[in-house]
Amino acid sequence: MLTRFFALMLIAVLALSACGGAQPAPSGGVSPTAAPAAPTVAPTTPPVAAAPTLNVLAAQSFLADIAQNVAGDRLKVEALIPLGVDPHIFEPTPADVRKVADSDVLIVNGAGFEEFLASLLENAGGERLVIEASKGLSSRTAREGEVAVMSPEELTDALCVEAADLFLAAEEIAAGADQASAVELSAHAEKEADHGHDHEHEHAHDHGGMFWQVTLNQQADGTYAGFLKWDAEGGEIAIATGDGALVATGIDTGTALDAEETLTLNCSGLTQAMIMDVEKGEYLLALTGFRAPQATLMISSPGGHHHHDEGDPHFWLDPTNVVTYVANIRDGLISVDPAGAEVYRANAERYIAQLNELDRFIADQVAAIPEANRKLVTNHESFGYFADRYGFRIIGTIVPGVSTGASPSAQQLARLTERVRDAGVKVIFLETGANPQLAEQLARETGITIVSDLYTHSLSEADGPAPTYIDMMRYNVKRIVEALKQG
Repeated sequence: MLTRFFALMLIAVLALSACGGAQPAPSGGVSPTAAPAAPTVAPTTPPVAAAPTLNVLAAQSFLADIAQNVAGDRLKVEALIPLGVDPHIFEPTPADVRKVADSDVLIVNGAGFEEFLASLLENAGGERLVIEASKGLSSRTAREGEVAVMSPEELTDALCVEAADLFLAAEEIAAGADQASAVELSAHAEKEADHGHDHEHEHAHDHGGMFWQVTLNQQADGTYAGFLKWDAEGGEIAIATGDGALVATGIDTGTALDAEETLTLNCSGLTQAMIMDVEKGEYLLALTGFRAPQATLMISSPGGHHHHDEGDPHFWLDPTNVVTYVANIRDGLISVDPAGAEVYRANAERYIAQLNELDRFIADQVAAIPEANRKLVTNHESFGYFADRYGFRIIGTIVPGVSTGASPSAQQLARLTERVRDAGVKVIFLETGANPQLAEQLARETGITIVSDLYTHSLSEADGPAPTYIDMMRYNVKRIVEALKQG
């Protein structure tokens, strides 16, 4: 009997052990080993691979912010150009070259905006993905009436004023007897002319004007000739000389340049000037048929005689263009980090929605400005896309071009002053960091008001009014609307 009792007790202990001791049975009669325990939070999207260790660099601060919105938390995007520095005149330091050398991805605006890019990449060496944010967008050129174009008479006067200044520090140079012995022109005369002259002629030197007294070689027919090499930066150029013939030929192409217009001069030994549209490169200058053994030669920028098809790279001041930026950045990041494609696509879609909202915001704000007041005068040609998108008319700019590195002539400033008066413009807008001197001169002559705190090429500090691209655009619009609504 006792043996039977112990047997029953052993069976009970074994049964309890099999059921997990005193653990209560699960409801519904399901065994606890039938399915794993449910996770605390169910995943809503498939897992994404760990973020890569990519070094991503963007040229400008606003571009870094746009790219960061696409990259999200997966990548860190840094800006190459410091806050407040004008990208048009930015000169990379050795530290900047090292940053680019260490980068895996470099994001640039493109369309010629980063004039320093080619030499920077060459100095940095190595390989990296370069994403051109504006790729696929069509550049805008200034509309008729937006630029104060100089007449031939005004240009003739401007060249003679410049020649009178540069002539005082002209460099003497002996030309080669033939193409093989052509002598290289230098910019020494320009540097010398920059010293010891008054402010009145300051802008002529900013144009890069150079003046030489050239010793020529006597020819069999009694005339004089000579050959020079000229390393041109490119753009619209005026080449002036005395009585004789001058032909500029591309050394690499062998093609002679055609003069778009020839002007008659009578100043500083100059009798003629040819206006040419020159590509960057090296040229052979052949001076022939001169009656004296020495010839005068001046090379200068006409300073806005014509306005050629210099594309405007400031696409980002129209937020609908930034949608293209976002798509290009998204696709570029996916190409180097395919595992993050889902993240980049989702972030891009979310940010594009914010850009579309920004576009609507700007249109609503601009609607408060009477149409008659929607006139813009700016420091340089940067607000063209903004003007086209939101119905503004550009009356003119102080700096004749899309780069702040150019300078206006006295004639251009006079023409702009006249246009401002005729159009009844009340406000001129400058970007932060711009030299206000010429704007102040315009204000004194016309009574125009200066707004000098727009953010166009750089964001502000984090505690400033424009720490992000969207904040920058909202702030600019607020300042423009405030200034023009009652104008």
